[in-house]
Amino acid sequence: MKIYVFGNPFIDEDNMAYLVAKKLDIPGIEFVYCRSPEVLIESGKDLVIMDVVANTDKVVMIDDIDLLHQFSLLSLHDFDLAYFLKLLKKMGKIKTVKIIGVPQKGKVEEIVKEVAPLLSSFNSS
Repeated sequence: MKIYVFGNPFIDEDNMAYLVAKKLDIPGIEFVYCRSPEVLIESGKDLVIMDVVANTDKVVMIDDIDLLHQFSLLSLHDFDLAYFLKLLKKMGKIKTVKIIGVPQKGKVEEIVKEVAPLLSSFNSS
């Protein structure tokens, strides 16, 4: 299973998803590090994204793209990810979307402990 990881490894406010993914080694999980949302166009019907979310201190799971407006994804600053995902869904390019939102700040090791079981559960389903 591919997990599409967004964020800029060089910007502290936007690198947590990248740092977490680099620490994880889960059989059957491949991390794809994305700089642009266009990579999602050919990602497959069931999409899993990991990105930094503002205003949270814990890992959140977003599985309804209609609820994305309640969260502030920090990557893709100049791009409306919710709109892009809705467009892909309407075009039939994707069927389901799950976004693992990680906090902007915190201890990488603690966030890894929250994210790992989520990814393992995706892999077993």
